[in-house]
Amino acid sequence: MNVSKFNVIIRWATFAFVCWLMAGCHSPEAPEYYGFQDIQIGKISGQQTNLSATLKFFNPNHFSLQLKRAEVDVTLNGKPAGHSVLDSTIFIPQRDTFYVPVSMQVNLQSLFSNALQLLTERQVTIALDGRVKLKKGMFPIDRPFHYEGKQDLSTLLSNSGF
Repeated sequence: MNVSKFNVIIRWATFAFVCWLMAGCHSPEAPEYYGFQDIQIGKISGQQTNLSATLKFFNPNHFSLQLKRAEVDVTLNGKPAGHSVLDSTIFIPQRDTFYVPVSMQVNLQSLFSNALQLLTERQVTIALDGRVKLKKGMFPIDRPFHYEGKQDLSTLLSNSGF
């Protein structure tokens, strides 16, 4: 067999292997948000307070992941409320629940501007927009995410210990 035929066979084999590898490396499905727990509101300092909670998610994928970094902007009823950065590794098991601790400075002015609406509706629309850096095996994944949903205020207050 001459060298040119050998090169063609190697190229086709490499192409077939890469196609096979890419078929097995599809993007992960987004985790399902299950809610939050252990919400704690810190001491008020000026126009800000620290808010921390543990978010509960479910990984629907048949493989585990690692959360390497997350950055999120939080809005309440369409008004900016805070920003959070998670810069530590969290193991995400396959097809199981996992927990992500978050902590952020909350702008009290945004909360107070929503006060009348919160008292009359008893619900708040929470929106999360940001980016996550995940790792699947040795492959890094960088993705934007968006979540928006209604949260019952009585649940929010009972989870915070008020």
